[in-house]
This record gives sequence, structure tokens and C-alpha cells, in this order.
Amino acid sequence: MGNEQKIIDKIISDAKAEANVILENARKDAEIKINAAKEKADKEMAAYIKLAQAEAEKAAAKEISGAEMSAKKMILAKKQEILEETIRLAKDKLFSLSGEEYEKTIISMIKNAKEKGEIILSEEDRKAFGEKIAEEGYNVSLETRDLGKGFVIKKGDIEYNYSFDSIITVDKESIEQKAAEILFG
Repeated sequence: MGNEQKIIDKIISDAKAEANVILENARKDAEIKINAAKEKADKEMAAYIKLAQAEAEKAAAKEISGAEMSAKKMILAKKQEILEETIRLAKDKLFSLSGEEYEKTIISMIKNAKEKGEIILSEEDRKAFGEKIAEEGYNVSLETRDLGKGFVIKKGDIEYNYSFDSIITVDKESIEQKAAEILFG
């Protein structure tokens, strides 16, 4: 083996060394690229997780809000039901007043009325306590009306209806508001 073989061996040896360096550099480059890709994937995964959590929180908040709204509606409906029942019971009690209790209520209402004038009663009330109202100094009309419970004050051409039905109809909102304040504070 001569010099030629040594040159060939040297070329092969140098080529192997250069191949090893190229392979090592390629491995390092590949490792850098793999690490960069992993880092990028981790960042993207974290961003997707954060986005998914935000979406999940948003969906949960929407569900909670919907449930709270539903609960509030149910509570409001129950309060309205209680309020209507309370007003119905008060109305029943008011309409069931009779005898002396009813008479005292009507006389008190007449005394507290802002308007003054001729008092028109139902025929039954006029017979029962019309004279007593007149004795209190009020002008009790000979005219009677089918009012149910209550009275009318007539001042010239203007009439003020104080029948229980009329008062409840006209002041319904105010009555409901006061009852709600009492019941639900």
C-alpha cells in the first residue's frame, strides 16, 4: 500500500469526520427546531386552554345568570300571587263589614273625605244610619243609589264616588304598592 492508499484513507477519514460534523450540526439544528416547535406548540396550547377556559367561564356565567333570572322570576311570581291573595282577603274583609263596624267605617270615611257636599247612600245604608250621618252635620241626600258598600259625595254637577268597588279600582296600584311594602319590606 502506497501513498495512494494513505491519501484515499485520509480522504475517507476526512469525509467521515466532515460527515460526523454535518450530522452533529444537523442534529443540533433539528433539536433547536424541535424545541422551538415544542415551545410554540406549548404556547399555542396554553392560549387555546386559556381561550377554552374563558369560553367555559362565559358559558357558566351565562347559565348562572339564566338560573338567577329564572329564580327571580319565580320569586316575583310568588310575591305577586301572595300580594293578590292579600288584597283579595282585605277586600273580602272590607266587603264583609256589617252593622256598627261598617257604620263607623262609612262615617269615618265621610269625615276624612276632602270633598264636602251632599252624601248619597244606598237605600239600605240610608235607612240604617242615614240619620246618624245627618246628626253629625252632613247633608244626607234623599236620593239613593245601588252602590253596594260605600257612598257618593255630590257637589253641584260633580260626584266623588267613595264606593268600596270604586276606591279599590281607582287606587289599585297604590293599594298594591303599600301592601307590597308591608309584606316584602
